[in-house]
Amino acid sequence: MLFAFTFGLGAGLAAFGGVMAGPVASAYPGMGVEVLIKAFIVVVIGGLGSLKGAAVGSLLVGVAETFGQALASDWAMAIAYAVMAAVLLWRPTGLFGSEPAA
Repeated sequence: MLFAFTFGLGAGLAAFGGVMAGPVASAYPGMGVEVLIKAFIVVVIGGLGSLKGAAVGSLLVGVAETFGQALASDWAMAIAYAVMAAVLLWRPTGLFGSEPAA
């Protein structure tokens, strides 16, 4: 019951936000792809299932993109990918991910 209510409330708020943002920002079918890719990078860097890892991963991606914008704006997103690759080479489960059960 609580899960259904929470899901319904979240869906309603998301729909309301979409309706309110529609006239202000242009709406197109692939408008969330950039955010989705950044969120994926954050989760991979932090480790699956780790809230602390997601927070640290988002901080790392934000700092990397800011430095990327300052140094070479065309390479800002590539720097975030490079940080993700470096973290995965160093720790394949992410910064705060747990080792899979054998």
